[in-house]
Amino acid sequence: MKRRIFVYHTLTVLAALVTLLVVSGGVMGWVTHRYQEWSRSAIDDRAEQVQTLLSDSSGTDWGRLDAQLRELGYHLRVCQNGRELYSSLDPFQENAYQRFSADAVWPPNGTHTIQNDGILMIGTQNGPYTIVAMSRPHIPEVFGRQRPQSEAVMLALITSGLTAIVLIVLLSLLFTNHQVKQLMRPVNALADAAQRVERGDLSRPVDYHGKDEFASVCAAFDHMQRHLLAEREKNAAYEQARTDLVAGISHDLRTPLTSVKGYIKGLRDGVANTPEKQRQYLDVAYRKACDMDILLQRLFYFSKMETGNLPLFPERADLGSFVRRFAEDIQGELEAKGGHILVQGAPTPHPVRIDTEQIYRVLTNLTDNALRYAGTTPLELTLTIWRERDTERLRFADNGAGVPEEQLSHLFEQFWRGDQARGSRGGEGSGLGLYIVKYIVEAHGGTVAARNDHGLVFEIALPCEEEV
Repeated sequence: MKRRIFVYHTLTVLAALVTLLVVSGGVMGWVTHRYQEWSRSAIDDRAEQVQTLLSDSSGTDWGRLDAQLRELGYHLRVCQNGRELYSSLDPFQENAYQRFSADAVWPPNGTHTIQNDGILMIGTQNGPYTIVAMSRPHIPEVFGRQRPQSEAVMLALITSGLTAIVLIVLLSLLFTNHQVKQLMRPVNALADAAQRVERGDLSRPVDYHGKDEFASVCAAFDHMQRHLLAEREKNAAYEQARTDLVAGISHDLRTPLTSVKGYIKGLRDGVANTPEKQRQYLDVAYRKACDMDILLQRLFYFSKMETGNLPLFPERADLGSFVRRFAEDIQGELEAKGGHILVQGAPTPHPVRIDTEQIYRVLTNLTDNALRYAGTTPLELTLTIWRERDTERLRFADNGAGVPEEQLSHLFEQFWRGDQARGSRGGEGSGLGLYIVKYIVEAHGGTVAARNDHGLVFEIALPCEEEV
């Protein structure tokens, strides 16, 4: 844009200068040509006769000499020692004489001729007498009437200047109009795009293909549109996921709640009429109540994460020892469900700074995910700890069928429930467990990733204590 403005201004100045030169040169050339033609016609054979009369003049009969000169179209002026003796010049000729003869030197032998402003003067110095014959030939018409050459030149300059000004203004208007159109084209394109965005149309890019500064502005506007479109689609998907979550939670709560109500009703109505059956009914009701408690806890954690009110209380811990204690805690429950857990790794220290309650929740959620979706019996969980450069690593692997590759990138999204896998395996979930895992790990400055390797594998990396 700077280059374009510079070019436009340069062209305007050059066009103004060229216009001024052309108009001035044309007018001055025309005036000069008129006077040159007249000058060539002004010097004729009568001038030679006048020169002869002045050279042969030796008396003081100025009236007779004046009469002879008048027959040739000339008038006489005679001075003696600078004082006028005789003059038949009219005022115009007298004025011209005063202007043109002030510095003239008249020769004592022969004559001298001066031509200026349409006046031809022929003079000689005869003793004390300065004898000058002056003509007033026909002056050419310039700008409507006869004018002296100096006046004609002045008028020519004024006329050419005014004409050039008019042409320069017209050229400036032309260039300015063109420049404004070029400048307004991207502005109008941006204005149209802004109106489309206001109407909700985010799919059409800005209709501008220039290569100036506005191109980057339009490109930034297009990028903004794409970002807004992506955010709108993301929000739509988020809202749909929330709707699905509400429906899923309603189902997930209703199913165990119905079971709890049914077993309690059976106890109340005396269906469980033996101590063994009563204990069985109470155990089932308790497990279903625990399932509802887990679901409500996840919703509680999710609400805290969304509002930024999930505090961390990190403390120094050994990751290996922490994982082994977790395995010991869940071993009994896992074996009761037909599973087994194995911890691998060198007994060397694995110092980290973690909130033990939150990392415990991470491992609990991963275990719950494996129990729900691994789809294999017996379930084998393998937890491996090792150090890699400045991070402590934890691999959490099951021996299930894994997940489809196209679903791996969605595992940690909030509300993503993997309905396909869920329906086929008969599990239940809120779509929050793995999202909570990712949130907590990243809050500790770590990373978590998932892949398939003879089952589903989660790999967690946490900073070493020395780096904290």
